Amino acid sequence: MEGKKQVYSKVENNVMTITIDNPETKNGLTWEGIGQLADCFEILIRDETIRVAVITGNDKYFYTGGRVDPTVPGEKEKYADAIARYSSLASKNTKPLIAAISGDCLKAGMGMIASCDFAIAREGVKFGFPEIRMGGVPMMVMVETIDCMPKKRALEAYLTGWDFSAEDAYMMGLVNRVVPKEQFGETVEKFVRVFLDTPSPLIEMTRRAYETLTETPDPKEREKFAMEMLRSEVLTTMAKTETEYNV
Repeated sequence: MEGKKQVYSKVENNVMTITIDNPETKNGLTWEGIGQLADCFEILIRDETIRVAVITGNDKYFYTGGRVDPTVPGEKEKYADAIARYSSLASKNTKPLIAAISGDCLKAGMGMIASCDFAIAREGVKFGFPEIRMGGVPMMVMVETIDCMPKKRALEAYLTGWDFSAEDAYMMGLVNRVVPKEQFGETVEKFVRVFLDTPSPLIEMTRRAYETLTETPDPKEREKFAMEMLRSEVLTTMAKTETEYNV
């Protein structure tokens, strides 16, 4: 399978679209595919014209995780190296990400949507953590998804390996919207417009404020951070930013 294209990308009108399309493995990625995904993130980070990225799959599967055959000499090392490179680049990315889920999302795909700012799902797609039914444990994807779901729903998902619906994913807080197929494209576009129509400094500060405040449990420390940010950044930016909306 060396050299086979598994991940595609295009940049148009300040939007990068990353498409995972590897039907032979139900949209799982070999070490080469993960390398191609890492290449996309390298472009995303480097290209200053890109303001938002959409990650999607095909109509059957969104993303179902890595595919590695540890019995093939050298493959597990290549797979581990590809994962390490992708993880490093993904952690450095500061551009907004939107998951457009038009096919079933399983295993590492769950971690991918958890790492995105927004996630839109088509009606009828399924979600799940089937690792335990495959003789494994979803410990890596658990790192990315454990804070997204209530405890009992999370344990049910992790321990049973049962698939669940897009509506259940919405109720669990994993996706923002569940829409019919005919409304899917326009709904994704609506969320893309949020990042294109809002000044980038406001997007960056809001995301940074959210991340910092969620990692700051003490209310007084939260207030201290908020006041410092208000004085040093927000008010200055507001004075330079033109907006049409007012209450």
